[in-house]
Amino acid sequence: MRNLIMFFGIFAVLTASVSSAEMELDTDLMHAIEDTNKSLSSNIALNDAKASTSDSKELNQMFEQVESFFVKKGGAENAVELAKKSKDLTIDIVKAVDAKNFDSASSSATALSRTCRTCHTFYKKE
Repeated sequence: MRNLIMFFGIFAVLTASVSSAEMELDTDLMHAIEDTNKSLSSNIALNDAKASTSDSKELNQMFEQVESFFVKKGGAENAVELAKKSKDLTIDIVKAVDAKNFDSASSSATALSRTCRTCHTFYKKE
């Protein structure tokens, strides 16, 4: 009986640890988003269509992960909407770059950075 109680106690602790870890947004992902967003801004300023498109598509995939995280977490509808807005902005950037409209791409990239900051205001842990 004692072994059974100990087993369930250890199981409960391990389960709580795993659940807690799953409810944290991957810091590496957020750093990758930040770095790629900086790269995107630079590439747009340099009128580098290929690199800007690559960065935008990569960011789109990363924002998909952010959106999925907040959907699973629940109670973060604003974060889900901000992630969707970020994905839409990356699509807008790709379209603008394809049209060689780097001014429009730059405006969308600025809006993307603002969207990130808005989300961090509400959801980033210190």
